[in-house]
Amino acid sequence: MSFIDEVLSVFGGENAAPLPRVMLFGGQAAYLEGVKAIKSYSQDKIEVFALKGEIKITGEGLVVKKYCAGDLAVCGKIKSIERS
Repeated sequence: MSFIDEVLSVFGGENAAPLPRVMLFGGQAAYLEGVKAIKSYSQDKIEVFALKGEIKITGEGLVVKKYCAGDLAVCGKIKSIERS
């Protein structure tokens, strides 16, 4: 069981609604789980389709470091992460 799964077990475990998971690392990197597809990608904005909606990451010098099997890793100066 991953660390994030252990944390989620505190908030409802397997009965919790499937939502995208987002981890922010000091405004310099973000890791997202539950990504279905990349909607748009530029150095200042990345938009993705995720479980139950969309996620928009804004910043400067954004770079996709990993995108595989529903996981997305982004590096750069992250200013905001919004879910819609």
